[in-house]
Amino acid sequence: LSGFFQSKSCRLESLNLASMGVDDERTIVLATGLTTHKSLKHLNLSQNDIGDEGIAALVSGITAAANTSLETLNLSRNAFTIAGVRSLSTLIQSERSTLKDLSINDMRIDDDGISILADALTNNTSLESLFLNLDGSTSAGKKTLLRLLCDTSSINNTYLSNHTLQTIGWSDQFIDEGKYFSLNRQGKQLNPINRRLIPMCKILIHHPDLADMKPFYKWKLKFIPVIADWFRSARGCKGFFEESIETFQRRQLSAMYRFIRGVPLLVADGYWSNS
Repeated sequence: LSGFFQSKSCRLESLNLASMGVDDERTIVLATGLTTHKSLKHLNLSQNDIGDEGIAALVSGITAAANTSLETLNLSRNAFTIAGVRSLSTLIQSERSTLKDLSINDMRIDDDGISILADALTNNTSLESLFLNLDGSTSAGKKTLLRLLCDTSSINNTYLSNHTLQTIGWSDQFIDEGKYFSLNRQGKQLNPINRRLIPMCKILIHHPDLADMKPFYKWKLKFIPVIADWFRSARGCKGFFEESIETFQRRQLSAMYRFIRGVPLLVADGYWSNS
């Protein structure tokens, strides 16, 4: 099979090896073939005996493949541990990753494993569905996943949250955060330029008048046109949640007022500190 993958005539797009007794050794051989295969889109290796070594080899083979097109990877019910999860995180973080669906069900992934996955997914823009059981995690792990979708600790962290994921969980254990998943799904329908509306909408939900703008005070009044332009672009968010034009305009005026009021206070604080 590895030799078949390396053949120039191979155009295989889907491979199902579920419940075929695939172990680390066989996975390493398979991964060797994947390094040169470009057309595989769907790979099912569920219900096998793949451990950490096999997962590491598989990830290496997938990420090494030129112009990889893999969209679906099912690794449910295997034998890897948190070390294997760490290897999978490198696949998720890869700039080449085209993966849309990742299944790792029945692996008893704990809070540490979820934290590794969440860190890897922060800047990922391809994965839409993460299927995993949440039995091994606590409420802290679930909060980590919610924070991945929308980190409200600051405007910048909200902007840098994941705006692509549409499903997390499995069976009756799905993470239920409808508004964020709904926004991400709607963003999928937009063209790449307009997708920036999704982080804007999340910012408007949790930072109504852009209160924490201290990082921008150094620009002083030169930043006012930027605020005005941001709100002009953010008008498109009105289609994603209910808000009157008057309320939206009040947000803009409040943000400008806070910024203008904050700049001289910053200058005064600096003056008295130096004195």
